[in-house]
Parts: sequence; C-alpha cells; structure tokens
Amino acid sequence: MVVNRYNNHMGSRNTSNAIEKEEKANSQKLDLASIFPAKGDPRRPPEWFSRALLYTAIGVFVAWFAYSSWGKISYIVLDIVIALFVSLAVEPVVEMLIRHGWKRGIAAVTCLVGLIIIILVLLFLFGNMFVNQLISMVSGLPDLYRDIAATLQSSFHVQLPQISDLSSEIMKNIKTSWVTDFAGQAVSTTVSVAGGLIDLVTALMVAFYISVAGPKLRRSLCQWMAPTTQRKFILGWSIVQDQISGFLFSRSILAALSATFMSVFLIVIKVPYWLPLALFCGLVSQFVPTIGTYIGGALPVLFAWGDRGIWYAVGVVVFITCYQQIENFIFAPKVSQRTMDLNPCVAFLAVLVFGSIFGALGAFLALPITASLQVLFKVYTKRYELIDVPLMNDPVPTKKSNLVQGAEALTGQMAKHMPPRAAKGSSSKVTFDDRIRALQRAAYDLPNDSKSAGESQNMEDAATVAIPKKKAAAAQTTTGLQGLQDNPPAAAPRRGQHGRGRVSSKLGQ
Repeated sequence: MVVNRYNNHMGSRNTSNAIEKEEKANSQKLDLASIFPAKGDPRRPPEWFSRALLYTAIGVFVAWFAYSSWGKISYIVLDIVIALFVSLAVEPVVEMLIRHGWKRGIAAVTCLVGLIIIILVLLFLFGNMFVNQLISMVSGLPDLYRDIAATLQSSFHVQLPQISDLSSEIMKNIKTSWVTDFAGQAVSTTVSVAGGLIDLVTALMVAFYISVAGPKLRRSLCQWMAPTTQRKFILGWSIVQDQISGFLFSRSILAALSATFMSVFLIVIKVPYWLPLALFCGLVSQFVPTIGTYIGGALPVLFAWGDRGIWYAVGVVVFITCYQQIENFIFAPKVSQRTMDLNPCVAFLAVLVFGSIFGALGAFLALPITASLQVLFKVYTKRYELIDVPLMNDPVPTKKSNLVQGAEALTGQMAKHMPPRAAKGSSSKVTFDDRIRALQRAAYDLPNDSKSAGESQNMEDAATVAIPKKKAAAAQTTTGLQGLQDNPPAAAPRRGQHGRGRVSSKLGQ
C-alpha cells in the first residue's frame, strides 16, 4: 500500500512537472488566438475598434491623396461641382416637364439646350455692344482720371498724382514684364481659353448625365444605406436641391431686374458705357453680400461723375438707394420667399473663404453652399433650451431719448400707411412645401398633425404685421424640422403636448 501510494505520488508529480514544462514551452510560442481572438474571447477588442481603424486608414489615404494629387484633379472636381449645381438648379423645371408627360432624358436636354440658347441669344444681341463699350470704357480711363482729379483739385484742394507719372510707371512695368514674356503670355492665354472651353463642355456633359440619371442616381446611392438613413439622405437632398435652385433662380432674377433698371436710368441721364456698368452693378449687388450694392454702384457713380458731373453722380446714388428699397420691400419678398437668407457676416466671410480657395467661381457658389449647409445643420442637430442670463438679451432701456422717441413715432406712422407684404425669408425662417414636410415626418417618425401643419402654413403665408418683441417671444416656439425657426425655445414645452415640441428630441436621436 505504501509503495503504491509513493508510486502514485511520484507519477502525479512527474505529470504536473511535464504539464508545467509544456505550458512554459507554449508560452514562448506565438499565440495567433491573441492576435485574432475569437468572438466571445475577453481579449477581443470592441466591435467599433475595427471600424475605427478602417475609417482612420481611409481618412489618412484620402488626405494624403488630396494633398499630393489635388493640383492634378482640382479642375475635374470643380467641373463636377459645377455640373452638380447646374443639374440641381434645372431639376425643378425637369420635374415639371415630366409631370406633363415628357421623358426625363428629353426634358433634361431641353432644359440644358434652352439655357445655352438663352445665353447665346444674349451674347448675340448684346455681346458686340458690350465688348465695344468695354473697350471704349478702358480706353477712356485716363480722361476720366483727369476729370476726377480736376474736380477734386478745384472743389476740395486734393492733389492726385499726374496721369503722366502713372502712365510712365505702367509703361515701365509693361516693358519689363509683358514684352519679354509676350510669346509665353500668348501661349498661356491660348491654352487657358482652350482649357476653359473643355471645362465648360465637361461640366455640361456631366450635368446632363446627372440630370438624366435623376432617381436612378439616388437609388444607386441609397441601396447601400439603412432605411432610416435613406429617409434622412433624401430629406437632405431635397433641402439642398430646393435651396440651390431657389437661390440661383431668385438671385438671377434680381440681378436681371437690377441691371435692367440701372441700364434704363443710365441711358436716360446719358451716361456712356451703360451696358457693362449695369451688368456689373446687377451681378455684384446680388452675389456679393452686405457690401455688394455699394461696390456694384460705385462704378456707375464714378463714371457718371467723371463724364456728366458730380450732380449726375449724386443722382445715381439716389437712384441706387431708392431702387434698393423697392427691391427689398417688393421684388425680393416675392422672388426670394422660398429661399433662405444668411446672416450678413456669415455670408460675407463665406464669399471671402470660398473665393480665396476656389477663385471667382467659388465666390459665386459660396452663398448657396453655405445656405444649404446652414439648413442641413439645423435639420440634423439638436437644440436645447436657453438659460436665463443677462448676456442672452440686450439690457432693458430705462429712459428713451428724444431722438429715439421721434424715430419710433416716424416708424409707426410709416408702418400704419404701408400695405401688408409677404414675409421675407431670413436666417430664422425657411418655407418648405408639403413634399419636404412629408419627408421630415417619414425620416423622424413625426406625427401627421394636419391641423398644426395647416396652422403653420397659414402663418407662413400670412401678411407681415408688427408684433411686440415680448409677445412674439411668448407666442413662437422652437419647431425644429417643421419650421426651422430660431425662436426662443422656452415656449416649446407648452406645445409639446400636441406633438410638435418633440421635434428637437427626435433630431438628437
């Protein structure tokens, strides 16, 4: 018995020693399971870790590719952006033709060809006149400079440099730079013109393909998304399309009206070069925010002053001021009522940033891009109630000065006799049609409250009236997707029982 116990003990001891040696040897080997642990293994990283690595690798590759190859593909990207904007701008017209029985391909071709024909007709009618007046205007700049210098010298005793000094300096630069590189400049200009034509044809072809694809393109993109993501994607697409098409349409109409009225006025007062001056004023006043009106009107004022006298320049200033008021109160509310205006500071900075990065075309497209981003930001982000602190509001006036009382009385009298007008779009209000409201309800599972929607529509279509600030703040609510309004959200809980106050929480989800 003792011998058996001793043998068993020694056997178990030898077995344990062998197991320990085997474990020690295995610990020194490469464990593939630790590198690729199976599901359920505690050593396995979280589920999001692999996706994070993949996204990081993709981001690094895209950043490196953009940094190293952007100079080679920038013109292609720019052509695609232009084509996308053109296709989105003509999409409402294409859909209107489709509703009347047209095929999508024929409707897209008709819209693009019609746009080209309109441009060619305008060039045929006014192109020669524009070029001749532009050449005459440039050649007449020395005489204009002399007239303005003489007026400043006689009236304000301001001495400007002599035109001969400026011309000699200009000629010196011409001799040192242009003459030596004339052949290179000619070749570069020819290549630039040819490249511009190729870019134009490329943009039109891509715009045609995007417009013809239409729903097929959206289906191709949405088939890789979950149903909830598809609804949100279609909602964002619809908002961006409405903003871009409405913005370009409204700004083009307002620019045409401004140029037309300015050209008629310049013809009446017999200011030369009326066509380039009117076009410059119309385009700059509409597509350069905040200071565009003053920049666009400065050139007609300058030429009216130099050619006709200072009183004609004053007349141009008065005309621009009066027309600006007519545009703000009559034309813009009717043409721009479905588009979103930006904060002037944001719009001005957007033009500067996009212009410095992408040039003149970037400055032209800065406003619709920024407006679309602002709408998408309001649609897809959650907003909270504001805390009650003094910095959130202006201080309450303790006493009004006589000047303020007089201005308020004058404003009240003017508002009393002014007819109601349609509400102009602002940075806190966007008008959407029933189609986009239906997409909003589908994307965020909002209740189909037709009564609330009807009341909101009636409020949006109603005439603008003067409402005291405190009463307006108490009556308005944060409506989120339904109205995209920047109103004080403190009143939201009172209407949350009816279904519309829950929109902000839906957005956060």
